[in-house]
Amino acid sequence: MYCIIQKIQNRKPNPYGEPKEIIVEPWSFTVDGVTTTNYSYHYSQERFERPIRDAYKISMRESYREKGKVKAKQWVICTMGYYDLATGECWPGDCIMQSTLEKKLNEMEISAERLWDYVYEKLTPIQKDIKEEYEKTEEYRVAHEHHDIVSAYQDAQQAFDELYGKDTYKTCYDVFNMLRDPQQLERLKERKRQSDEYTKRSYQSYSSDNYDWSSLLGNVRASNYSDNEKKMLKKIYRVAAAKFHPDVMQDHDDTMMKFLGKLKQQWGI
Repeated sequence: MYCIIQKIQNRKPNPYGEPKEIIVEPWSFTVDGVTTTNYSYHYSQERFERPIRDAYKISMRESYREKGKVKAKQWVICTMGYYDLATGECWPGDCIMQSTLEKKLNEMEISAERLWDYVYEKLTPIQKDIKEEYEKTEEYRVAHEHHDIVSAYQDAQQAFDELYGKDTYKTCYDVFNMLRDPQQLERLKERKRQSDEYTKRSYQSYSSDNYDWSSLLGNVRASNYSDNEKKMLKKIYRVAAAKFHPDVMQDHDDTMMKFLGKLKQQWGI
């Protein structure tokens, strides 16, 4: 059992060359009278030509003797085009239906792992030469340039959106990370500043004097509290008394202290 790879010619060239450009596509929408522009992108319809029609027919062959004569059985596994191998976008298993492959494996009486070992032993050096040739082309250079552009854009978008909100980056920047709308950027910064300030004020105003201690700790009889719970209640009382004592508050209103005294009695401490 061994693999053979035959070089053949496709009738038509591969029409799926890489796009030649990335194009910025602005589109606007209006919400509550405010118009915002998104800077999306798409690839151009113009593609690189792929003139090489070479293809590689991958087969398995088994030789045997019958009545003193040498005969052979052959199973065609798949055919891969030049650009399939050049770009590495697919592997031989993508070029054959699974049901068809299973049938051939049963006929050959080998496992899938063994089959691909045979195939890649012959295919790897061929693919290596094809890749080296393809990587010298303008199509390859532009495709990798596009990949780097989009990757950098996605990284910048993720960092920006985490800071200013989902889908905000593309309202300011395009796919080339060029600032398109400085005013929108300033609006986002101001919105974040206001949000941060509001959060800060809310946190500062969230102090213990907003608590209703009776509703928080309940109006339960002292007999229902354990000794450990009473110790904790004493600590709570001391903290509250130190905060609301009239001398500390510098006023003559002892309402809070009277209320604390009532709670102390209820708690039995």
